[in-house]
Amino acid sequence: MYQRKARPESLFGHIFGEDTGYLVTFTGQQARFTRPDARPNELAGIVQRSWRYPDEGQQAAEYLIDEAQLERDVYIGVHLFRERGNRLAANAVAKVNALWLDEDRGTYPDIGPAPTAIVHSSRGRRHLYWELAQPVAVEWAVAMNRRIAVWAGGDIGKAGLASVLRVPGTANYKRHPRVDLVVMELTGARAWEPEVMEQAIPEIPEPKARAVEPYNGPEVELGPYLENVEVLGEIPDGLGMKLAIICPWSSEHSGGDRSGSYVGQRFGGGLWFHCNHEHCQGRTWRDFRERVRPKNAIHLTRRSGSPNRARRVNVSRG
Repeated sequence: MYQRKARPESLFGHIFGEDTGYLVTFTGQQARFTRPDARPNELAGIVQRSWRYPDEGQQAAEYLIDEAQLERDVYIGVHLFRERGNRLAANAVAKVNALWLDEDRGTYPDIGPAPTAIVHSSRGRRHLYWELAQPVAVEWAVAMNRRIAVWAGGDIGKAGLASVLRVPGTANYKRHPRVDLVVMELTGARAWEPEVMEQAIPEIPEPKARAVEPYNGPEVELGPYLENVEVLGEIPDGLGMKLAIICPWSSEHSGGDRSGSYVGQRFGGGLWFHCNHEHCQGRTWRDFRERVRPKNAIHLTRRSGSPNRARRVNVSRG
């Protein structure tokens, strides 16, 4: 039997349980309300706040409802944080009590473990949650979220620890003048043992091996392109250097989500950029390079006797 819930604290209790920490709220208004040329779902007047949980959970719920009444889209971090002030992955609590999925355009398979809660974020769009019978390490939760997202064809970018999702009792103004109310249903499914989820959710298929042509372009260093980018940390990668970063287009991500973006350099020297978010599909290293171009101009000059190699020369700041 589904039980409909219509307030933010219903979701808080379901995914946070009796944990303590800081609940992060994230609110903003659709920029096109005041700028008709704004990008779809671009948010303006963004406000992020931290609330001591559970002590200030009720205040946070009232605040979110009030913000929604002001025609502002509202979100929460889907787990608690250790310290007030940010929702970087490094600030996440060590353990969580639930898994989550932004189904996006995908569909979670009926044969999988039933979600314990479903938040209808808009017409035809859902966020799914699986309450766990015991807390799990955040690293395991993120890995499992990614497996669920791949299986469901959902938003892999929302599997990470910086993700924010909508809450019941508020409204979705993304398609204004159509306004979608955000509601939640408790499905009646029991809390799942982590081992059961581990066995039931398929592993992410290994990518098919493909031949990689040696990089024969000019020598270009990655470092200068990171001057205007926040780097979260290095990710192990057998093909070279891989860094998790805050995407330079994160303001276009749903809820300003800052996870799921990477940049790197292959052992052969080639530079690359990839972001899992829908708004960044098709963006390449060239787009990233133009967006974060270093203040120092970069000139490439040919080396004598080597037509395919070059050296980088920094020009002083003007």
